[in-house]
Amino acid sequence: MNNAVLGATFAGVLCLVTGCKTSDGSDWVKDETPRSAAQQDYAECKYQAESATATIGTNSHPKTMTDAIGDGIGDGIVKGMEQSDLIKDCMRARGYNQP
Repeated sequence: MNNAVLGATFAGVLCLVTGCKTSDGSDWVKDETPRSAAQQDYAECKYQAESATATIGTNSHPKTMTDAIGDGIGDGIVKGMEQSDLIKDCMRARGYNQP
């Protein structure tokens, strides 16, 4: 159970450090672009990022329930960080900035 507790603790600390902020795309701006267009572009970038990271953690074969929990938490953190980076790259490629 130590791995699960450690993983949960790490996830909590990471969440506090990063602010646990979710976005709907309204915090991305581009000259003369309405908020609704930014939100649509964000949704498309988010979908692409989720598709690109769908297989993270699918090859894991933990031997115990504790390992499974730890792996799940770790994979979730990795997936979330990767998705965040992909969304930022996608939005910047579309010409958006975050103020």
